[in-house]
Amino acid sequence: MKELGTLYVVDKGRIEALAPDVILTQDLCRVCSVDLMTVERIAQDMDPRPTVLNLSPTCIEDMLDNVTEVGNTVGLNAQAAAYRGSLEDRIARVRLNVEQHAAGQPRLRVLCLDWVNPYIVGGHWMPQIIDWAGGISLLSPLVTDEQGHRRGEGAKRVSVEDIMAANPDIIIIAACGLDLGTLRKEIDAISENSEWLAVRAAAPRIVICDGHHYFNRPGPRLIDTLEFVAGISHSISALIPSDLPYQEL
Repeated sequence: MKELGTLYVVDKGRIEALAPDVILTQDLCRVCSVDLMTVERIAQDMDPRPTVLNLSPTCIEDMLDNVTEVGNTVGLNAQAAAYRGSLEDRIARVRLNVEQHAAGQPRLRVLCLDWVNPYIVGGHWMPQIIDWAGGISLLSPLVTDEQGHRRGEGAKRVSVEDIMAANPDIIIIAACGLDLGTLRKEIDAISENSEWLAVRAAAPRIVICDGHHYFNRPGPRLIDTLEFVAGISHSISALIPSDLPYQEL
């Protein structure tokens, strides 16, 4: 990482042999995936030079714009518009369900953790998802950008004392890069840890999920995540995607 500026080595020869017209990449995290600079260095030496799309959304609106951008770039404008419309319909369905179910009730205090031991709270799109799911995002507040979109800042480390003081109604743990089975093993490994026992005692409900496929990657599956957070928070089983792995502790 220190020498190359990235965790990944890209097979430049293989990419050149494939001769892509479009390369999709990201610039959100150098730990999670190949970074933009590495991809651009490869693309600039290719002839013809491929179009490089940097997909680095930090809120739901950004992700929807990415759907449009990719579709338009590859000549599938109508299909992209239809798919985006279907995602927007699902968002509207969630928000209507939450509005009807939680009318007159105080918003639930929701904490989403990206990691345990140390404890890291999720940022970017997660506070927005919690807000749209009818909750209050704890330890990662919403900010409004110049376009009027509401999103969180980046993920950050928090203490057990922070978690206890936040007084969550529910803690959702979706560890970055881990599926449910792997996360379960991580939780088991710290089951007798005093800090973990304090976190367990801090909230009446704790749910662990497949963060790798549903929470940590800012693609269309974030709408599944929105449905899940709304469904699990408000006990609306019809909203919870049947294929999203989770377990309530």
